[in-house]
Amino acid sequence: AGLLPLILKLNSSNSLHSKNLTSDQAITSSVKDALRLGCLAVGFTIYPGSAKCFDMMEEAREIVAEAKSYGLAVVLWSYPRGEGISKEGETAVDIIAYAAHIAALLGANIIKVKLPTKYLERERIETENIESLSKRIEYVKRS
Repeated sequence: AGLLPLILKLNSSNSLHSKNLTSDQAITSSVKDALRLGCLAVGFTIYPGSAKCFDMMEEAREIVAEAKSYGLAVVLWSYPRGEGISKEGETAVDIIAYAAHIAALLGANIIKVKLPTKYLERERIETENIESLSKRIEYVKRS
């Protein structure tokens, strides 16, 4: 404990489950476990747009509050998916920006999203503002 900067991921999916549950995760650990292991941060994945997104956001908010009360940093993986988002839209710059926005609202210290493509799922953005990857990343960061 304390020798390596550890992050304990508190939820996980299960690819062996008979149903295709790519938009849900089970809570497999706790903030108390992170403290016992001497972690500096906890991590949690949310899937904005999924059928379980509101439950995941509420779980994440509780975890964020508890972790921060002990001085732990919080990493949120925010991966959009669900019936209302096309496969190409899962990495669309407008959707990725919104996923980052949600993670920021939940109080994440570090936000992990997929690299945004030029594809636009819903928003209309001037294309010269998102032509290069660095401009798309700047757009996501501003969100």
